[in-house]
Amino acid sequence: MDLTAKYQAINQRGTELLLAGGDIDPWLSDRAADRRRGLSLIFTLPAHVSRNISFALGKLREVEPGQYYYPAQDMHVTVIDLIRATPDFALTPEEEAAYVSAVKLAVEGGHPFEVAFRGLVTSGSAVMAAGFYQPGLADLRQAVRHHLGVHKLQLKERYQQMTAHVTVARQQAPLIDPHQDLATLATLANLNFGTLVIDQVELVVHDWYNSRKRVLAKLSL
Repeated sequence: MDLTAKYQAINQRGTELLLAGGDIDPWLSDRAADRRRGLSLIFTLPAHVSRNISFALGKLREVEPGQYYYPAQDMHVTVIDLIRATPDFALTPEEEAAYVSAVKLAVEGGHPFEVAFRGLVTSGSAVMAAGFYQPGLADLRQAVRHHLGVHKLQLKERYQQMTAHVTVARQQAPLIDPHQDLATLATLANLNFGTLVIDQVELVVHDWYNSRKRVLAKLSL
């Protein structure tokens, strides 16, 4: 797929939403009450990429200090949401083991792939670093879907993943100046944050922001 066009479309819709005031995440005002958990296959970012993204976020923080900015250790890319995060999420140890076995088979059939991160875009409620990936990521997603079906395990994706973005900020308060926010984002639209080779993924139970995470398995491609 044309990822450049996809991110441009996301940013266009997000720009319109920001100019209308944006979309505040209601859970960020009371994180302690947020019981949402889900099961996801993810990969994390090396220091050189997260450091570059954090530097760009510093520019946004100067104009919008009241928003939520992801710590470097929480930044990640979702390969696939196996079970989207909900307050009533629950898996038995036996069910967790079954998911690990199925995902392990999917990962064993894959191979390492590159992802290059370039520029920030807005969805209107969040800011994302745009990732551009090799076909191995799409192949891995399809392999996970296949093996879950073979093992008759539920797949409850929030939506079908097609990008490789990193959510790096979320709106938790009214914007001070949407026009200034967008102007700053525009200066960060083409920054090169770095390229990485993905040779390991993690199957995790985590919250919406990846700040509370339990790793079920680390799997090598």
